[in-house]
Amino acid sequence: MELSDIQARFGKVVLRRRLAAKLGQDEFAEKAEIHRTTLSALERGKHVPNLALVLKLARAFDVKMSVLVAEAEDEKTPLDEPPALPKGRPPKSGRKSERRSSTVRKK
Repeated sequence: MELSDIQARFGKVVLRRRLAAKLGQDEFAEKAEIHRTTLSALERGKHVPNLALVLKLARAFDVKMSVLVAEAEDEKTPLDEPPALPKGRPPKSGRKSERRSSTVRKK
């Protein structure tokens, strides 16, 4: 297995575990004491984690570092993720539709 493969698989392990815990990136990054952009790059397979980062992630997931690494090494571990969390804030109750209907222009 090449470095890029294990890097991508490790990112998927983190993403899958975070989504299974029903945590957003901001919430999990705060729990792991890392920056959200670092977490995002890691989950996309664009960041090679060092031991300090793996330790922070393991503590946030309440597992040993070896568990995360073993999941990334295990080629039988599925790479599919649980359903994603909804993105953004929920829409406010009817405010936009009320505003639009009152601003109809006449020609």
